[in-house]
Amino acid sequence: MKLFRVLPIALMLASTAAMADSTDDILEMLINKGVLTKEEVSKIAERRKSEKLADEESHKSDIRPVFKDGIRLESADKFQSIGFNGRIQADYRHFDKNAAESADTFDVRRAFMTMQGRYYKYYDFNITADFANVSNSSHLDEAYFGINWWDSARFRFGQFKMPFGMEQDTSDIFTEFQERALLDVLTPGKERGAMVFGNPTKGVFYGLATSTGRGKNINNTDNHVDGLDIIGRATVNFAQLMGNKDAVYHLGAGFSRGDLSPNQVAAPTARTEARGVSFFNPTTFTHDNSDDLTRTRYGIEVAVAQGPVKIQSEWMKHNYEGKTSLHQDFDKDIKAWYAAVSWLVTGEHFADSYGNMGLFGRINPKQNFDMATGHGTGAVLLSLRYSDFDGSDFAPGSGPAGSGDVAAGTATGAHAWTAGVQWILNPNTRFVLDYVTTRFTGGLASYTSSNTGAAGTADSEKALTARAQFDF
Repeated sequence: MKLFRVLPIALMLASTAAMADSTDDILEMLINKGVLTKEEVSKIAERRKSEKLADEESHKSDIRPVFKDGIRLESADKFQSIGFNGRIQADYRHFDKNAAESADTFDVRRAFMTMQGRYYKYYDFNITADFANVSNSSHLDEAYFGINWWDSARFRFGQFKMPFGMEQDTSDIFTEFQERALLDVLTPGKERGAMVFGNPTKGVFYGLATSTGRGKNINNTDNHVDGLDIIGRATVNFAQLMGNKDAVYHLGAGFSRGDLSPNQVAAPTARTEARGVSFFNPTTFTHDNSDDLTRTRYGIEVAVAQGPVKIQSEWMKHNYEGKTSLHQDFDKDIKAWYAAVSWLVTGEHFADSYGNMGLFGRINPKQNFDMATGHGTGAVLLSLRYSDFDGSDFAPGSGPAGSGDVAAGTATGAHAWTAGVQWILNPNTRFVLDYVTTRFTGGLASYTSSNTGAAGTADSEKALTARAQFDF
């Protein structure tokens, strides 16, 4: 008779395996009432466990759609996935005609489409195209695959963002301003190479790469230079080391060194943060063909975030050392830095967006804006940044002929203030409005009038820029 009492109970429990807590309570009650013995309950529990494991095993390869930060198909065990995501950034720029005559314009700043995935748990890939890129014959933005056997040492091969600079390595989707600071031109950006990176312990990140040193979509085809660029970045979040989840105390440093071709090259041209005037235009180096031109970059980064407030700053130095065609030594620096403060008025916390690569990412509003219901405000972000660029080492006469000096009377630097506001309607949609005022130093910025085509000069630039952005 006892068997007839146990059998329906066992069947009932098997059919309600998803209600584990309730089932355990029922079994305990049946033991207390003497309906079942502990041995019988133990056998039922073992059967439930075996059935659950068998069910999980049979569904490991099941494919399911996931709609989060893109659209992807993912196996139940998350070992295999393939997905698509992208971004659209529609910009508008208005310039003060009393300053440099840049054209007011609408612009599709970026139109990215990415295919990415994971196979056999440890291997991933990313292929990204930029359909707004009209200045380059190749629309390729990134193309790499990775091997992720260990969290402390992951590998990446192809074309990707080099580990140098906090603001540069932060995705443009998440930056506090529409454009990055003046020092951005000093960073490697995306290049072709190989990298090892990881988190040796919580709160610590490192990345060490070797690259062509030529920029995006460019191979090194010059046999005068045998070596590659070495690029590295390391960061630590002291708040995480101390177990403080509501703050970020970030300190990092970057380094890059490599030789450039003895054929003619130049130091980087610098453009205003509003993408108006190119104010720093050094001439090409005419250096000794028997000796390499060495480029060395240094960077220091600091960020402190407490709740909804963040302060962030970076300093960089770009050094060129070589000999002119007349065998005269030169050693020239470009220095740049910025400091920015940001406040999430609606109370979101920056620490929630800080990731294991030592970067800030996506802000998730406490309440998404919903026009249909009238509920939710989204997130509101206010920011202010000061930025400085100093290329005075390239002033006319500052070095021997052929050492890259700018033209006489033209600017060697600039400093800029940017005030910005962002309305983040939901994690994937935001509107950005920035006011940027820039004053050139060491001379005037040269430009070509957008109206007449005539050459002109300016000592400053003022601009109002806006962006409507969506990513998925």
